[in-house]
Amino acid sequence: MIHTLIISHALIQHQDGVSLHPDLFAWQASLAAYKQTWFECADKNPLAWYAALCDQSPTRLLAGQCDALPQDASQYWVVSPYHATVARSNVRVYPEGLFPCSADDAAWLCGALNPLLAEDGMVLCAVGSALLLACQQPMDARPLGFGAISGQRLPGCDHEGADGGRLNRLLSEIQMLLFQHPSPSRQERGEVDVNGLWFWAPVDSCDHTDATSIAVATRNPALQSIVDGQDATVMITEVERLHELLKAEMPLPKCIVLAGAGHAVLLKKSILPTFGKRQWKATLKKRHPASKLFSMLHSQKRNHAA
Repeated sequence: MIHTLIISHALIQHQDGVSLHPDLFAWQASLAAYKQTWFECADKNPLAWYAALCDQSPTRLLAGQCDALPQDASQYWVVSPYHATVARSNVRVYPEGLFPCSADDAAWLCGALNPLLAEDGMVLCAVGSALLLACQQPMDARPLGFGAISGQRLPGCDHEGADGGRLNRLLSEIQMLLFQHPSPSRQERGEVDVNGLWFWAPVDSCDHTDATSIAVATRNPALQSIVDGQDATVMITEVERLHELLKAEMPLPKCIVLAGAGHAVLLKKSILPTFGKRQWKATLKKRHPASKLFSMLHSQKRNHAA
């Protein structure tokens, strides 16, 4: 039975405050019955949320599942492919929840891009539908996590770090190559092209670690590549894929995390009953640090495991 539901990109910031993503409107009346506790929280995608629950780096979790991890690498990155649309003055990334990516797509990207990456001592490795980059020489760059990029504009400046400009130039070369050589398989399936890659969450070593494993129900391709959904007690999803996991008439779990726009709200089922149809509204009065949210989630995880 699912006891915890985490939904990324579920909150939208606007001039009047915070509201639900439209894909959650079918659950408004049910969500209104929950008590709200608010937190400051950087935007995360499902893979990053799972890693946070495991108290581990998403890069190390992927590396632990990689069968062909290069032995001479000194740095590793999570790699997220994306589709983007060009406006007059910016490039907007499709939400990850609307972007299909299969193991075949990941293998194709490795074959298409590794000749280019090899010139810089890098290699792209597929882990199911997920991608991992291994570098012989580390890059001093600190890009945003992909959760902050999904559904948003691509940053128009160099990343932080001495090699931020170098990373930007490499990503631009990858964009150009993918534009010139789109995936025939994706075009045959009528899927949007892969326009670019985003490198994030760099780590300097990927030694074997006994990371906590949690059974998770999800439809996110990258997360599905490293988790088992059998007997799952936790569900992690983008808001756009929630309907694939949960029908509007189904009861919601007792603990729900809605995240997005730099916020996260922990919803706990109220003991007191509620009557009549209500709409969910944010009661954002005080925000706690994200560390408190993860402490509460870790404690709940231990209680259910006991």
